[in-house]
Amino acid sequence: MTAAYILPFALYLLGTLVASRFGTASYPYAYGCVVGIVAGVSIWQLRGKQVIQPHPRVGLGILFGLVGIALWIWLSAIQESFITNLPAWLQPEARVGYNPFEELGNSTAAWTFIAIRTLGIAAIVPIAEELFWRGFLLRWTIDPEWEKVPLGEYTFSSCMMVTVMFTAAHPEWLAAACYCLLINGLMYWKRDLWLCIVAHAVSNFTLVCYILVMQAWWLW
Repeated sequence: MTAAYILPFALYLLGTLVASRFGTASYPYAYGCVVGIVAGVSIWQLRGKQVIQPHPRVGLGILFGLVGIALWIWLSAIQESFITNLPAWLQPEARVGYNPFEELGNSTAAWTFIAIRTLGIAAIVPIAEELFWRGFLLRWTIDPEWEKVPLGEYTFSSCMMVTVMFTAAHPEWLAAACYCLLINGLMYWKRDLWLCIVAHAVSNFTLVCYILVMQAWWLW
């Protein structure tokens, strides 16, 4: 059962790290492979298990997702305004920032990549990350026998540990810390992993729309 919570996230993290090392011409294909692999592994690991229990009562998830991404965009811009004044060792590594229209032209290839990228960050990532961060790690940091810990069990130390680790995994430190606390709060309040997945999916899909409209590829 533990693999279902950890493996999709670990594969996505490792896969995107490897894909980012590819040249700009090969990056779309490498990223597409990562999405395909993680989607396949997620289906394989979750099939027949009652790990995620979807339901239609997703209003709070949508609300938290929209508020969360508004905070993310705003706080990311604030961080960008002062990050260059920090010592080099304190500056996080930037995202790939891949602009498909510059690299592939306004073509079918560019829009295909956008569709795959959207699938990755708006469908695959929310499931993989929420399973890991709030389904597994938020409980494991309370007790290594984490399956005995109910979803949404609160301790200050586990909340802070997960927030610090989530923040370290994203270059937008300020935004990531606040976003993690917000979605942790949703989990503590409703004890519902599906709502956290919905919130994360809404945030990421809204971010894609913002990036396309504002050409904010540095957030990609």
